[in-house]
Amino acid sequence: MTTKTTCRCGAEHHGHLCMLKSNGQHDEIARISSDPKFYCFICGGEANCAENLCEPTPIE
Repeated sequence: MTTKTTCRCGAEHHGHLCMLKSNGQHDEIARISSDPKFYCFICGGEANCAENLCEPTPIE
C-alpha cells in the first residue's frame, strides 16, 4: 500500500483528517473525531482539534 504524502491543502500534514482517510487509517480517524469541535471548510470532515483539518471552522 502506498501512503499519500501531500494533503488536499498542498502541504505534508500527516495528521490531517483528509490524509488519514486517503491512507485508510480508520482507527486514528475515530480517535481524532470522537468529540468534534471543528469541521473542515474544504472537505466537511469533523475533528476534535483544529490542527487535524486543512481549513478548520468551529462547530457552533
